[in-house]
Amino acid sequence: MSSWDDDTSKKRAIANARQALGLDANASARVWSVTRLKPGRHNYFLVVFGTDEASVGIAAVDAYSMEILEKARLPGFQTHQLLSAREAIQRARLTAGTKAALVWEPTAASRSPFYPLWQLTTQTETVWVDSIRGTVSKNLRSTLGGGAVEER
Repeated sequence: MSSWDDDTSKKRAIANARQALGLDANASARVWSVTRLKPGRHNYFLVVFGTDEASVGIAAVDAYSMEILEKARLPGFQTHQLLSAREAIQRARLTAGTKAALVWEPTAASRSPFYPLWQLTTQTETVWVDSIRGTVSKNLRSTLGGGAVEER
């Protein structure tokens, strides 16, 4: 765990997101640390409020300033649950020694910070897994105005 994603920072991110969304203190929250792929960009926390079955709010919170980057109230009809690192590794059919990190930059694989990707790295390759759908990609090429994803 690096200094930017310690428990105190996560609690601040949850509190700021809860306030920005106008949710009461009883709304349970899950938080994930997301690393930006481009150098110089701030990492962020993805905060999702609600139960495992129904999400009621979501926010991306800058890990350094604690400012809300994006937020949305959700209807509570379905969940916005991210795959675990272990599930992503299994989907990619990689070994247990694989390094996993949630990452994001706008690409064809994800246009929203609410949908980070698992970056999975072995000694010989790096692949990305969509954290919601589980789609595995072997290449994220970004071009002006868009990008391309090559499915694995």
